[in-house]
Amino acid sequence: MNGRIDTEPSTNNNAPGRPVHAKQARRLLMLLMETEKAIYRNPDIASTYIKQAISLLAAAKQNKQPSYKTRGGLARWQILRVDTFISENISSSIRTTKLASLLGLSVSHFSHAFKQTTGMTPSIYVAAARVKAAQQNMLRSEQSLCDVALSHGFCDQAHFCRVFRRETGLSPQTWRKLYTSQSGLVSSSP
Repeated sequence: MNGRIDTEPSTNNNAPGRPVHAKQARRLLMLLMETEKAIYRNPDIASTYIKQAISLLAAAKQNKQPSYKTRGGLARWQILRVDTFISENISSSIRTTKLASLLGLSVSHFSHAFKQTTGMTPSIYVAAARVKAAQQNMLRSEQSLCDVALSHGFCDQAHFCRVFRRETGLSPQTWRKLYTSQSGLVSSSP
């Protein structure tokens, strides 16, 4: 563990078909470990982690998985093709229609199969991938948040901040201060 929380729900490291409860348990454990580290240093961030953990538990309670095996969804190669396309086109507009045509599926069929496989809509999945790429960029560079937003496919900094907060529970500036101070990779933030 490098002191970072994997904030996106499902990207390359989550194989399709992997039990959802194992992923949620791992994320919950990470949130609680980060809370323990931050509780004395920054109570506001610790509070955010606790709120995320509570939200995760509440969502898990509401989304009880059916006991029968679901059918359908996308194959592993299809998810990998989508992931590759997203990572290669992260700075441009990525539409559900383009993702569906990439696999030769109708938009409706693709959207339903994608959500069944990943647990989220294609647009939320793309937004999570954009946020993850932006986080990596923010750790490696001192680019302004506006430049980070534009280089990762967000229309402006305000849009980036809204999506980033929705995905991580923190503003980009707060996240950058927290994680760059822990990693020591970037000496100051804009």
